[in-house]
Amino acid sequence: MSKIYFSEEQTMPQLWRLLIFGGVTLMVGFIALMVFLTEWNTMPDKDKFSMITVLIAPISTLVIFFIRLDIRITPETFEYKVYPFRRAFKVIPFNKISEIELTKPKGFRSFQGVGTHRSLNRTEMNFGGKYLVTFRLTSGRMISITTNKPQELKSFLLDLPEGGPKVKVEV
Repeated sequence: MSKIYFSEEQTMPQLWRLLIFGGVTLMVGFIALMVFLTEWNTMPDKDKFSMITVLIAPISTLVIFFIRLDIRITPETFEYKVYPFRRAFKVIPFNKISEIELTKPKGFRSFQGVGTHRSLNRTEMNFGGKYLVTFRLTSGRMISITTNKPQELKSFLLDLPEGGPKVKVEV
């Protein structure tokens, strides 16, 4: 195993987590309150227990408090994982990467939104970072990841050995 040269952990911004969880909890609470006020007396006893299923939505949104993006870059590989959905790092060797680009996105519309978004040839992971690292693979696929450590990443990318991927830094 080679020594890690660049490492970063990112989580979703606290404000986004609270807004999502609070919104879901308020909406589900409103639905439960309306059912209780309008239909509780006429509802059969066997169906009253099924109202507990309303709690599934706020409980399932609790996972956003544990989501974390881990990035590691060594001189030979680029590795990432989104915990808790992936326990092991996905490893991409540099010989499969044609270009690495570090940029500062222009405006909020540069991203699809907060979180992980996948399309046919593009994966975008936005966890609130202000800068964007794009890895273009030789297969034509692109992986874009936000970062909060642009200066550290810039110095690492500019020191990569010759013969690796083409590096483009606009920071």
